[in-house]
Amino acid sequence: MIQYFLDHPYFIAIFFAVLAFTIWLCWKATVASKKRYGANAKLMAKIKEENELMNEFAVLTESLIASAQPEKLFKGTALNLQKRVAKKADLMAEFNALSEEQKEIYALYSVIDDGAVALSDFFRNSTHPLTDYAKSAVKNILDSKAAAVFSKEFNAFDDDNESVSVVPAEISRLDSEFASLAPVSAICEKAGRYIKENAEKFI
Repeated sequence: MIQYFLDHPYFIAIFFAVLAFTIWLCWKATVASKKRYGANAKLMAKIKEENELMNEFAVLTESLIASAQPEKLFKGTALNLQKRVAKKADLMAEFNALSEEQKEIYALYSVIDDGAVALSDFFRNSTHPLTDYAKSAVKNILDSKAAAVFSKEFNAFDDDNESVSVVPAEISRLDSEFASLAPVSAICEKAGRYIKENAEKFI
């Protein structure tokens, strides 16, 4: 057998090529499995956190709002607002029934959720009136620089605004600039403080 392979060296090359390909496939499968497990674990952790926040802030009171950590207050309040709207047959009617401040918090949470990777993802997945209230929320809650960047993307994705178009390179730049000016942690902190300052609108 050994002599046969020595007499036919190309079989050795084929053997090692097949072996290398098999090892590569096994490695790819292992990596994919780890990624899937990691993604599932992350999703389950997110669902658990959201359920805990919804339960903690299901009924808002003055004392609860005053004592709550701003980030948790924002997330818990927004999640309960989304749940309230989602369980109704007429979503738009229920959304319209919210106070202006509630609509802004609802919309701003969509920004950090749908736009978690890039702000442009939020605009690709959303439309009026959600984008309008998100713009209002950013203007009222975040600083002027972040609001200006948000407004530029708003205009770029606004179908009613024919004077501005979506330019991929410019959108990518704006995504990066907004992420730098308004990281999620800062948005949550400021949004929570906004709820505290307007507590009567959320009780």
